[in-house]
Amino acid sequence: MWGFWLLLFWGCSSTHIGQVTTPFAWGLKTQDVNECLDTTACPAYAVCVNTVGSYFCTCKRGFRPSNGQHNFSDPQVKCDDINECAESPNPCGPHSTCSNLLGRYTCSCVSGFSSPTGNNWAPGKPGTFACADIDECLASRICHEHAHCTNTMGSYRCICQAGFIARGSACEGVPFKCREDMIPDNEQVQQCQAGTAAKPQHVFCALVNATFSILDDTCENKTGAMSLKSQVESFSSVLQESPMWRNLSQPEVSALASVLLASVESSTLASLLTPSANNSQTIQTEYLDIESRIINEECNRDMSIQLKAKGDGIKIGCSTIEESGPTGPAGVAFVSFASLESVLDTRFFGDPRGGGAGAKVTLRMSSRVVGAIVTGEKKAGLADPVIYTLENVQPKQKSERPICVTWSTDTEEGRWTPAGCVILEASERHTVCSCHQMANLAIIMASGELTMDFSLHIISHVGTVISLVCLILAIATFLLCRTLRNRNTYLHLHLCGCLFLAKILFLMGIDKTNSQTGCAIIAGVLHYLFLAAFSWMLVEAVMLFLTVRNLKVVNYFSSHDVRMLYLCAFGYGFPGLVVAVSAGMQPQGYGMHNRCWLNTETGFIWSFLGPVCVIITINTVLLTGTMWILRQKLSSVNAEVSTLKDTRLLTFKAFAQIFILGCSWILGIFQIGPVASVMAYLFTITNSLQGAFIFLIHCLLNRQVREEYRRWITKKKEPSSQSQTLGVQLSSMPSTANTD
Repeated sequence: MWGFWLLLFWGCSSTHIGQVTTPFAWGLKTQDVNECLDTTACPAYAVCVNTVGSYFCTCKRGFRPSNGQHNFSDPQVKCDDINECAESPNPCGPHSTCSNLLGRYTCSCVSGFSSPTGNNWAPGKPGTFACADIDECLASRICHEHAHCTNTMGSYRCICQAGFIARGSACEGVPFKCREDMIPDNEQVQQCQAGTAAKPQHVFCALVNATFSILDDTCENKTGAMSLKSQVESFSSVLQESPMWRNLSQPEVSALASVLLASVESSTLASLLTPSANNSQTIQTEYLDIESRIINEECNRDMSIQLKAKGDGIKIGCSTIEESGPTGPAGVAFVSFASLESVLDTRFFGDPRGGGAGAKVTLRMSSRVVGAIVTGEKKAGLADPVIYTLENVQPKQKSERPICVTWSTDTEEGRWTPAGCVILEASERHTVCSCHQMANLAIIMASGELTMDFSLHIISHVGTVISLVCLILAIATFLLCRTLRNRNTYLHLHLCGCLFLAKILFLMGIDKTNSQTGCAIIAGVLHYLFLAAFSWMLVEAVMLFLTVRNLKVVNYFSSHDVRMLYLCAFGYGFPGLVVAVSAGMQPQGYGMHNRCWLNTETGFIWSFLGPVCVIITINTVLLTGTMWILRQKLSSVNAEVSTLKDTRLLTFKAFAQIFILGCSWILGIFQIGPVASVMAYLFTITNSLQGAFIFLIHCLLNRQVREEYRRWITKKKEPSSQSQTLGVQLSSMPSTANTD
């Protein structure tokens, strides 16, 4: 009977889901059932997770449950594939294609892009998929001969080199510009050719298309005999419409003039390179004259050729023609345009010297526009100069100064620039220019308040020469005077060295604008040297302030040593950092068309003025604090010294030191308004004589230096060691404590 009831109790206990009850000694044991052993418990693409007494299903990565619940146990629920490629944004990223697969997706880059992980990448594989542009131009011979490769996003372009034009898939040699070479250079011309921004019947577009039609004839018939006369007559008809040019905007006039000048040059070159061309041609029209000559063997290196057109002339040596490197027939031509100077006037020219402060200069076009053309690729940087003689349309006045200018297309809008040419002779009727380039040329006359500009030029150069002499004397004094050898002397030595190098480079290279690269290098070195001088000025101000603040501490710098290595790291490292950052951000800011200095038109000059203003402000604060401390503490250091130094001498020395530390540069920032001329003179005088001020303050007004000078002159023996020791102690104090 008892066995029956025991069996009945055990059976009832075993009816619980997911558990099995078994008898054991003195009691019962319950065991969990793993439902996940049944493969049909969860649908396809799901994972079964067993729990105590139960289980649940979850879809694999790349699938989602049909009921929207992450965990489920209903066997009717299905796991549906997720189309990751339909999501936004694309999981593969830009410039890629996404391919959806069952439970996953793969990523591949489109043509022109690649990923470091390769194509057919899927989540879970090593690396991160990201498509980057492929620089196809790195591959050798990707472009055809006579073309250079330009990389674009996802692709590349082959652009024919200068002297070649695209014909199908190849570049055919044409040693001059055609329509295709000119259109990309100017947005105005691009819009006119596209017909989007200007209607074809617009005056500007009509003149551009008329010019291009003449040029197209030249380019299409490059292998046949060219009639230069018919080309000149066609161009003359375009020039005949010069009164209509005045209705155009300044950018349109600039673009049209650039196209016309280049087209005339191309057509003239084509005639020079035609095998059947005459040895010499002289073509005269109302608006355009050309004289050309084919160079035969009779022209040796010691000879020169002279050509004339409309009263203007050119003299070019045979060595220059040979230097240009003609690959075919050697030839030279000279072109003179009539009435073109009336539209390409002084609006396209800036200040003749880049801004002589306060100088009111009046400009006028004085000659016709002329052009020199030679076969060969080298047009600039010629070893021997080309001599241009231009007739003054209006006689030159005595108060006028001629400026030889060339038409430059370095920027989108062409302009007149004096770079590369100098005036050799200027008379009432003619002006002679010497240029190391073949260019389109004209003469601009400048008149007005030129005396101020000239006087500033003289003051600057004379003052700079005086400063160089004084800096040499100061450097020699600091090096040879043994009683002055201390930390302050070394600071003065670094400052004088930087100023000496900067001023001599300024004197010799500020106007070396013939080479754009060389001019940029000169501007960069000047930027560095002047900033280095200011850095050492700041170091001097800091050391002077620390010295005066610790007047009560005997031999302060021996107990608190500031290593010269750290001072040099700042004195030369800070300007190097500024120049490196400036050059990296705007490398084209170094060098201008008329001087080798920082570009003042784009605001790049503030890469110099900004640090200078900061340093001057810090110096002013430090020196103000120095003068205040001197007034408060000097008497407590040495009563005898305090008695010898009255207030007037202290004030004079302090303000002289401020000038040495660069406060005179403040005058250059305020060259505006009615006091601009006064500021210009003060700025030029104080800065050009900065080396003389340093020699005066640190050498001539220093008692020890004067004693050394007397010993050198009288050849006396050196002072006793006691006096030398006293001198060294005094020299560690401010300069105001070392003078009579």
